Amino acid sequence: MLNGYRFRLYPTPEQEQILLRWIGCQRLIYNAKVQEDRYFRRFARHMVGTAGMPIPVDQRYHQFVTERTPFLREVPSQVLRNGAVRFRQAYQRFFQKLGGRPKLKKKSGRQSVWLTSELFAFIPIEEVTPDAVSGYALYVGTDNFPVGRIPYVAHRSHAVPSSIHIAVEGGALVAVLCG
Repeated sequence: MLNGYRFRLYPTPEQEQILLRWIGCQRLIYNAKVQEDRYFRRFARHMVGTAGMPIPVDQRYHQFVTERTPFLREVPSQVLRNGAVRFRQAYQRFFQKLGGRPKLKKKSGRQSVWLTSELFAFIPIEEVTPDAVSGYALYVGTDNFPVGRIPYVAHRSHAVPSSIHIAVEGGALVAVLCG
């Protein structure tokens, strides 16, 4: 469950396509880590010589960026890394008996991308008074992969978050500002 403020985003069609690509690539890395885990567990079950060897549960994702997946080079590495981190966090919840083993994420239903502070910036909008902040402008992207300024409506005042989740809900993009 995500705690934080939920705001509707109003991206341009080009920005929306970029964010949807980021969502798909992060889901692909997460699903690849789930399939890799299944492979290692199946291999360990069938090979007698590997009995007792630990199954790697790590955050490595570079093995999935190959010449067969050139589209993964078109998104920031932080987006891919966050997909692997999400897998690791899901596995930690499994180890703590707070949930089941990570499962494949489907293309249908709620889709989201987790952006850490390297991928966005909230720039204060100052009104006539120099110290009065009336709101923030949300800029998403990096120098190599810019998305631009995405307008949003803040229904209440909020602090600058450490991470955001951009999700597709009901055909619209929504941002959840976390911690």
